[in-house]
Amino acid sequence: MRFCIIGLGSFGTHLARQLVRDGHEVIGVDINPEHTDDMKDEIEFLITADCSDIEVFEEIPVAECDAVIVAIGEDFEAALSVAANVQQLGAKRIISRIINPLHARLLKLLKIEELLIPESMAAAWLARSLRMPDVLNTFPIGQGYEIAEINLPKSLVGKNLEEADLRGRFELNVVTILKRKVASSCTSTTPQIESVYGIPEPTRVFEAADILVVFGREQNVKKLLES
Repeated sequence: MRFCIIGLGSFGTHLARQLVRDGHEVIGVDINPEHTDDMKDEIEFLITADCSDIEVFEEIPVAECDAVIVAIGEDFEAALSVAANVQQLGAKRIISRIINPLHARLLKLLKIEELLIPESMAAAWLARSLRMPDVLNTFPIGQGYEIAEINLPKSLVGKNLEEADLRGRFELNVVTILKRKVASSCTSTTPQIESVYGIPEPTRVFEAADILVVFGREQNVKKLLES
């Protein structure tokens, strides 16, 4: 896939590096030549330009990208102008960093709905990890449901899936079981998965190093971890 990231500050840079590691093509754009120069050994396609000027997009194929991420973190007017420009040029998908509440309201008036606040997301992730340290990763589904990666509770070691009866006791479904190297901090990249067991058999016995991928409500995940 091809992504265009406009704004190579701290957030944009981390995002670009992760996308490149995942094998995607990244176009990095920033008004500051120091930012683009810092990434020259990591991103093949780099452009130094002021994207609040729609004419600079003659060099940037935004309409051919799977998504354009406006990652500008300080200049409110520039961020809004850039979002409006890429929308006018037919970007398939626009994801914009929010600088303040007014910025969010104006973006929604432009029908740009994918908005994010990296600092808030990182804070929420850290608060959750402090509150529930055995939750390694989560993917919210909506209406209180989520897919969560959790360390296997000690109470389940030596039991099989049928004996554990997570669906009956906690209203949780086990999606799969995996083993991996767990990230040691919120700045770590995605840890390497060592093995995945696919759809586990009911007779498969849980081992101490297992990581469960479960689907259900957060409150029920908490109950399982406290069991």
